[in-house]
Amino acid sequence: MPKSPKKTLIIKTVSTFIMILLFASILLFAANYRFIVSDHIYEGVYVGETPVGGLSPEAAAAKISIDFQTRTSQPLKIIYQDHQWPIAANKINLTIDASALAQNAFQVGRTGNLFFRMKQRYLSLNQNITIPLSPSLDKELLQSILVKLAKTVDQEPQNATFRFRGSSIVITPEQIGRKTNIPRALKEISDKLATNFSFTYQLPVDAAAPDIAAKDYEGIDGVIASYTTHFSTVDANRTQNIIIASNELNGTLIRSGSTFSFNSVIGPRLAQHGYKQAPVFIGGKLVPDWGGGVCQVSTTLYNAALLADMSITERTSHFSPPGYVPLGHDATVADNQLDFKFVNNSPTSIYIISRVSGGQITVEILGKRDDNAPDIVIVATNKKEIEYNVVKKQDPEIELGKEVIEDPGHKGFLVTTYRVKTRNGQEISREFLAADEFPPADKIIKVGTKIPSTVPLPAVKPIK
Repeated sequence: MPKSPKKTLIIKTVSTFIMILLFASILLFAANYRFIVSDHIYEGVYVGETPVGGLSPEAAAAKISIDFQTRTSQPLKIIYQDHQWPIAANKINLTIDASALAQNAFQVGRTGNLFFRMKQRYLSLNQNITIPLSPSLDKELLQSILVKLAKTVDQEPQNATFRFRGSSIVITPEQIGRKTNIPRALKEISDKLATNFSFTYQLPVDAAAPDIAAKDYEGIDGVIASYTTHFSTVDANRTQNIIIASNELNGTLIRSGSTFSFNSVIGPRLAQHGYKQAPVFIGGKLVPDWGGGVCQVSTTLYNAALLADMSITERTSHFSPPGYVPLGHDATVADNQLDFKFVNNSPTSIYIISRVSGGQITVEILGKRDDNAPDIVIVATNKKEIEYNVVKKQDPEIELGKEVIEDPGHKGFLVTTYRVKTRNGQEISREFLAADEFPPADKIIKVGTKIPSTVPLPAVKPIK
């Protein structure tokens, strides 16, 4: 029975495929046989841009080394605007291991399973195989060079400034700075050096924006609140502390909606910042401590902030009421413990001016004036005195019958404060601020129990 045309076509197709596969295998075997008997690097193998096919590993290493020296004879160049800095390869320890690279080239077509070796041999003849140079460099040296270059390029930004000229406000615009992007430059140069040794690189420089721009001062047109407290200049240490803290506070800008933190702005009250030891209340006792007197600055600011209608978010009263403000008007602070904070709830930024003159400190808050704003006063109510106790304790070191006051003690107080807003003499709102309690301190009297040695004892009388 004759075969169908369809079966005949299938047989012919299969036969043709087998013949092609057999022919390709013979060619591949013949091509690979040439490789098997060779003791040199196979043709078509490159190390970087250097052809090393047909060379022994030793000859290939020598050629790779010479080519590398030639290609690195011209330095890479870093540029920025009119500046140009050449960097020689030896300045960053740019090197290669020529012998290892030659061995890697020699292993092409000689490692792996049979199929993989045959594939590599075929590719080297028809498409070339390239071994990357993989140079090494000292990134710390490169980074130190970039840091040095940055000193020439970088420019610190300048904040916009604010000052009075007579009754007018003068705003000086900010200046944008420059900052070299060293991490980016280090990575990009290192990556380029993997394949190219002589190139020109544009140094990446970012714009550095200042903290304060001219727009931050927009809307400020005058003083919206001011408060002054007085102090004695006899205590030089306390006076110096007040001056330092006042200078730190002066010139503070608080954007609309931002929170002001006294401790963050003033910083730690430490000796290295110029602060001295002066009397402060700690545990109910008046003792010397670093930064004594700074609380008068925070208290003066607290009252100015109240009058400027700021929203107070953190405030603590003293253990004992200070004498430089009315009862309940104080705000104490302490490093990492007690802070004074408020939110600028006005629609524009506010600017703080703080200055010390003679024995007084004045804090002014500048902002957007509102002719229709209500008058604000701070009212203390429900004042109550708390009497102190008198405590007597015996002291064998004091002569019998004598009394010595160890601590004069003081009265305590209770007081409630409100922020009262009025318009045309009429109260329109009353905001509760705080209910402060200042505990009393006991008056302590030492009573002597020591019998004087010069006083004769009475004669002993016998009992009848």
